[in-house]
Amino acid sequence: MQSVAEIGQRENMYQANSYKNVMELLIDNEIDLQTCSYSQTEAQKINRIEVATYALNRVPPLYASSQEGIGLQYERGLAEFNDRIKAAVSQALGKVLQNPVSNSTPLPRLEEVVETEVAFSQEDLKEISTWF
Repeated sequence: MQSVAEIGQRENMYQANSYKNVMELLIDNEIDLQTCSYSQTEAQKINRIEVATYALNRVPPLYASSQEGIGLQYERGLAEFNDRIKAAVSQALGKVLQNPVSNSTPLPRLEEVVETEVAFSQEDLKEISTWF
């Protein structure tokens, strides 16, 4: 189990005034726990994003907007929702393994979206500057 400090360090990438659904961390950790005994072949068949999404849609969100809040919500999630988290992940793994989605297009990561927008902006500026 992670300490509150470790959880806070993991979330340092978020800027001030942002928020985080701590349930995502709890679900990710439970996926790790339930799949750690899988063979490498079995593990490669699992689309973790599909498993997490399925499970997250079956548990309540636990949002936090500070490092302290993340720790408190993490502890609350374990205390109040641990059985629901385990059941949701177990059900999600069963569904995803039974019926894997093979033709879905993953969403881009936020970093990729920002890089694309910046690239377009720089190209646009170069084009505009040639007009003057």
